[in-house]
Amino acid sequence: MLDAVTKGFVVLHPEAAARTLGRIDNRDAAAAFNAMPRPLAGTVLGHMVPTSAARCLASLTPAVAGEILTRTALPAAVAALRMLDAKQVNGILKQLPRPKAARIRLRLRFSEWVIGAFVEDDVVTLSPTHRVGDALRLLRGSGQRPIQMIPVLDASRRLVGSVDVYELLKSSDRRFVQHMMQPATHVLNARAAVQTVANHPAWMQHDSLPVINRNGIFQGVLPRARVLEEETHLMEAIVERNEAIATRSALADIFWLAVGALFVGQARTEERGGEDS
Repeated sequence: MLDAVTKGFVVLHPEAAARTLGRIDNRDAAAAFNAMPRPLAGTVLGHMVPTSAARCLASLTPAVAGEILTRTALPAAVAALRMLDAKQVNGILKQLPRPKAARIRLRLRFSEWVIGAFVEDDVVTLSPTHRVGDALRLLRGSGQRPIQMIPVLDASRRLVGSVDVYELLKSSDRRFVQHMMQPATHVLNARAAVQTVANHPAWMQHDSLPVINRNGIFQGVLPRARVLEEETHLMEAIVERNEAIATRSALADIFWLAVGALFVGQARTEERGGEDS
């Protein structure tokens, strides 16, 4: 168990704790994660750069890693698991609840930098035949923070439009959603690269955009905050990789300088031996 002071710091500053754990020895990081309450460990892991998060997961037993990933945000969990080999991934996923394991496996089918890997699929959707009153009760009962534009799907889960949550709030309870919904003008393809939508003009008006697959089936939404976060993680990963490369280069330089000094010293010794003889 963490002492009260350390736990208090981690609770208040999970991002700082994540950076620290990413820099220390694997065994020390594993000991810290083992000592944390699992929900707190999941929060900290979610703030780590994927390469560091994966390194920490690999240092834990599959059971502990599974308990932590169960409480880690889905995008962060997927990003970390991508850095592990298939055997490690399968061992950890066996420890997760089946629904979350299935969602992670689905994400892992997409390549690392495409939109489908970052989609939030656990979102409320409506049908055209929903009445406003029923739609609002569904939103309240979900316990989720409602997104600005609620996706509207047909019976085959094809995206047929969207409805503004504020329009729902000010409309009659008996009104049908199909009479209020708007065409889905800004739709993303799950196979598109996430970097290609970083500057999408729709972000000026929407906090999330719907995502469909190549067959037009709704996959979920891509939040604007997730795109910005991914850009930050990408930069952190690049910095971490560059630091590792610089460290290896410096160690190589030291090694070859030492080897060179050894040969020079040996040559001078041989020269003195020749002069003495």
